[in-house]
Amino acid sequence: MPIKIVCFNKISKEYEILNKFYFNKIQKFTNIEIMEIKEIDYGNVKENQSKNEYNINERILKLKDYEFYLLEINTKQLDSIDFSKIIDRNINEKSGNICFVIGPSDGFSENFKNNYINKISFGKITLPHQLIRIVLLEQIYRAFKIINNQKYHK
Repeated sequence: MPIKIVCFNKISKEYEILNKFYFNKIQKFTNIEIMEIKEIDYGNVKENQSKNEYNINERILKLKDYEFYLLEINTKQLDSIDFSKIIDRNINEKSGNICFVIGPSDGFSENFKNNYINKISFGKITLPHQLIRIVLLEQIYRAFKIINNQKYHK
């Protein structure tokens, strides 16, 4: 079951240790790839969204047989158990391929969001994109621990 994460910009050195830590732990369960896109910032929100969404679509439309999940603050919030069920269901009932998309700084336009059925939220607070990337990696790792009935640190 390959997992792909589409996100903007390279991870900064402040987050690199945690990024590598969770990435390596996930690789014990499945293949994972992080697809980094350079974020466009022209100063105009709508123009930024349009170009960044185009760049997302350029990357993910090449992924056949993937189930896509947008990380979107204004949608259903998931706890770790619900999140693990998404991954487990994907492994057992679907293609086994899953892609999580972390949006750009200006977020997704309504039109873009409407093109994707699956959206998840880890809460109503706004987090920096680098930090939500770490949170997502940690939750993917935790999901595999839950699925495999393995202990996770408390």
